[in-house]
Amino acid sequence: PSILALALGAFAVLHLASPTAFVAAPSSALREAAVVEQTNTAAAGAALGGAAAGLLTAAPAHAFGMLYDEVIPYAGATSFAIMWGIVLGFVLLRLQEAFP
Repeated sequence: PSILALALGAFAVLHLASPTAFVAAPSSALREAAVVEQTNTAAAGAALGGAAAGLLTAAPAHAFGMLYDEVIPYAGATSFAIMWGIVLGFVLLRLQEAFP
């Protein structure tokens, strides 16, 4: 542990002693060109992302037979469960009245 602490301390001292550690700062001409290139790239990326979102949306429920395979059976099961819950609720109310 002490060797690790010494190595970390040496690294911190070396890092603080030389603020431009590895790479020289770019010139201002290169910096302006990079900003223009990043702006163009971002605009192209946004356009491609919008096109991909429009093309990769989910298919409607009636496509590929999914309406009859999944939507209608689940809707029927859910409707039946709700109606059965209402019937059982009335049965429980009647049972509460029958045994005071």
